[in-house]
Amino acid sequence: MRTVFATVILVLLSPLVLAQPRPQVRPDLPPGLERRGDRCCPAAYDATGKKIGDMIRWDDRFPSIQMWMWVRYPMKGGDVALLVSPEAIQGVQSPGGSVALFTTPDCSGNTMFAMLAWPPMMKRYGMVLPVGSPSSILINAPNAWLWVTDPLPARVSPGATVFWSQWGDQGACVPYPPPGYTVTGTPVGGFWMHKVEDLYAKFKRPYYSE
Repeated sequence: MRTVFATVILVLLSPLVLAQPRPQVRPDLPPGLERRGDRCCPAAYDATGKKIGDMIRWDDRFPSIQMWMWVRYPMKGGDVALLVSPEAIQGVQSPGGSVALFTTPDCSGNTMFAMLAWPPMMKRYGMVLPVGSPSSILINAPNAWLWVTDPLPARVSPGATVFWSQWGDQGACVPYPPPGYTVTGTPVGGFWMHKVEDLYAKFKRPYYSE
């Protein structure tokens, strides 16, 4: 009798179980990663809805800065970590202090030596050089040039290379007077990078996440 009763209950409940909505899988996500509601994972977008990159984590180091986002910017050969806020895109380390070095007197060319003390856990490293006045770098700088390393770069010493300019922390090139600048007295070294693109020409502000 109990077996018959249990069978009847299962028959009655089967349509309800089958009618339960199943989570959908987004085609652009790895297998097994299911969407939660209308979205899965936070990402950064520009004002037109163009995706900048998936979130790595929120930047909660400074309580006075509200919810800036570290994102994984996709690039062929290896993604790059960027810090995105509503009005700016930055790299893992800011220029200035003889960090972004050029062998030309006006920061021209497509090669830069970047003195990254602590590179991120990424296949490639990047640095963003903002253009503009000191008061506009994080608000309405007209350009933000992205420079990146080759995949899996090795830390090197520039040796006797003479650098004739650096990108300063005021959003402009700063020439070195003769005899130029030679990196000495530090074991840190750095990474050679090449110029890729202007992020502000590619992504329209303001930026947001969802």
